Amino acid sequence: MQPKVAKMSVQRNHMAKKQSLSKQLYDSGYLWSYEAASKDALLPDEELILNGLAHLEFEDMPMLFAAFPYRQIKSVWQRRMLPYPDYYGTLNLLLAALFFHIKSPKKYTSKYVA
Repeated sequence: MQPKVAKMSVQRNHMAKKQSLSKQLYDSGYLWSYEAASKDALLPDEELILNGLAHLEFEDMPMLFAAFPYRQIKSVWQRRMLPYPDYYGTLNLLLAALFFHIKSPKKYTSKYVA
């Protein structure tokens, strides 16, 4: 019985982190296109990750990495941000170097440009 209780506690903690992330993005005005009534509802993980990468202050990024697995965050970054250097160019270089520990960010990011 104990492992089941522990698993439920971990799931609640994970949901609380996602809700906190969603609330911070909403309160900062980055989720303006979502209805105010739905601000307490969870967005799809991919949307939370994308908005977190694009809009969180760097000191708040650990909250994103605490809420989602590293691989999932990196996958969203590769699919949804790297192909758009005109929009996310400098940010992609910073994310590559600081959060994804890529040694040659410019070379790495250029492989994803469509």
